[in-house]
Amino acid sequence: MPHVLIVDDEPDLAGLLAYNLERAGFTTILAHTGEEALKHVRARRPDLVLLDLMLPDMDGADLYRQLRADPATSALPVLVLSARPDAHSRVSGVEVMLKPFRIQEVVARVKALLQTP
Repeated sequence: MPHVLIVDDEPDLAGLLAYNLERAGFTTILAHTGEEALKHVRARRPDLVLLDLMLPDMDGADLYRQLRADPATSALPVLVLSARPDAHSRVSGVEVMLKPFRIQEVVARVKALLQTP
């Protein structure tokens, strides 16, 4: 079962994403800060990261760059979920979905990125 790390400081949204991804056959873990996300990545590398750019302890773009700089996570698929209209320019080379979005679209993108049916 593919494992997805959801990094978002909005507990309701993170929980809704987790619920729908789990119904679609994924396992999930939630992180509400960048530091928490890094701990989860080190403990059990996920198959994909859903990443909000506005986190309370660090910029999500900085977290993304840290993941890319580490050889163990440099190829890890990341899908950015952001309310920031400038998200595309803040993180290059990554797919961005702007909030608000339909949960079903996020699940479909996760499946496509992981190439699961």
